[in-house]
Amino acid sequence: MKKLLTCSVWLLLSFTASVAQQSPQATFDEANTLFENGDLAEAFSLYRSIEASGHVSGALYLNMGIAAIQLDSLGLAKFYFLKATDFITTASQAETALDYVNSQFSRQSAMLPKLPWDRAVQWINEVPSAAGLFLIGFIVTTAGLILLYLSWFYNLSFQNISSYVIALVLTGSALAGLSFYADYVNQRYDAAVLINNSQRVLQAPNTDATLESIAYEGYDLTVDHWKSEEQPDWLYVRLGNGQYGWIQDSGVKIL
Repeated sequence: MKKLLTCSVWLLLSFTASVAQQSPQATFDEANTLFENGDLAEAFSLYRSIEASGHVSGALYLNMGIAAIQLDSLGLAKFYFLKATDFITTASQAETALDYVNSQFSRQSAMLPKLPWDRAVQWINEVPSAAGLFLIGFIVTTAGLILLYLSWFYNLSFQNISSYVIALVLTGSALAGLSFYADYVNQRYDAAVLINNSQRVLQAPNTDATLESIAYEGYDLTVDHWKSEEQPDWLYVRLGNGQYGWIQDSGVKIL
């Protein structure tokens, strides 16, 4: 009887705990209600708790961006609007919001146009992905090798068969090699946004190092993860104007 009572109590406590834990949607609805009632700080805290749980969505990031504007943090708002553009359902609204936020920064960063090669690599990572391009290259190369084997074992002979084989193998190999490079770029570099008012960009990861430039709130940065791993609390970045340097990681939000 005592054992049964203990088991019943344990089940009751477990049920109570499960009920007490709100679903992400319920928390999101509660945060929206707080936001509508003007309790911005509490609403933003709940939004962040949802983000930390991994239940992210375009609507969540869009609302976080709007809340950040109301909390007078344009840099943070830009970061969340950029995150919202990754979702089809909120991409259009997020782009409009980004245009507004970018127009509000007191200092605008000079932006060098991307080289065609950089745009091509970005397109590979966003559309077919490196894995998808590698698969295409593998199929093309395999097709060339199959054609070669067929010509050997079945005595196939038609005009310029060797040219077709060479073209397929070289094209497939080139695509596979390009996929490896695109994956390398994707692993090594990430876009980021500065959310602090300003931060010094230095020639070395040392507060006494020579000043390279100054980054201001909302500046777009490109973080070199491989080089940054060598120095805790510092990030090696490229600014939009092409300058490179070290910046303290506080205040930098990586996309």
